[in-house]
Amino acid sequence: MLKMNNKNTQIQTVAPDTETTVSDKGYGIYVGLLIVTLVLLAMLPWEASWVNTRRGWYTQPMFGTALGLGIMAIFSLVRVVQSLRQQLLQLQNPAEILADFFSNYRVALISSALFFLYINTLSVFGFFLASLIFVTTLLWLCSLLDRTWFIASLCTLIAMVLIFRVGVSVWLPDVWLYGLLPDSWADFANQYL
Repeated sequence: MLKMNNKNTQIQTVAPDTETTVSDKGYGIYVGLLIVTLVLLAMLPWEASWVNTRRGWYTQPMFGTALGLGIMAIFSLVRVVQSLRQQLLQLQNPAEILADFFSNYRVALISSALFFLYINTLSVFGFFLASLIFVTTLLWLCSLLDRTWFIASLCTLIAMVLIFRVGVSVWLPDVWLYGLLPDSWADFANQYL
């Protein structure tokens, strides 16, 4: 930026301070990953049962999951320690750190919450309607909701229903919402929607 001085007509250059370094970035996502990983590792004995087999301990269902979660926990812990070391030097307010975390990862958090709602509404609305609502909401959040994208998502969902329901014969349990329809409509909706 150039700045003119009226008295001496000298030109001074003022460089804007826009350079950011890696140390300016936050590591908030790694704290979240570490917490989720540790919770999943703690729940692992109840979620993956031990299978009696003669092939060895490495073929157990929980082995691959425990290995992957363990590696993720180690690398997340390394990043959290780096973050803590950096924050001790800067002494930031914990509220600011939390606000930075939510502002940097708001799209991922909103998408995760929407996916959680989508999974839990499959038994209420059915695959087709729940997927259409989920995809339309994501398109709206991304500012891509127009006629072209809506028709593309609608055609993709119809193709998925035809492939999985008719071609592969994957059937889901009856949907609560379709139980409110007359019997013939409910049978058709449960079969194809």
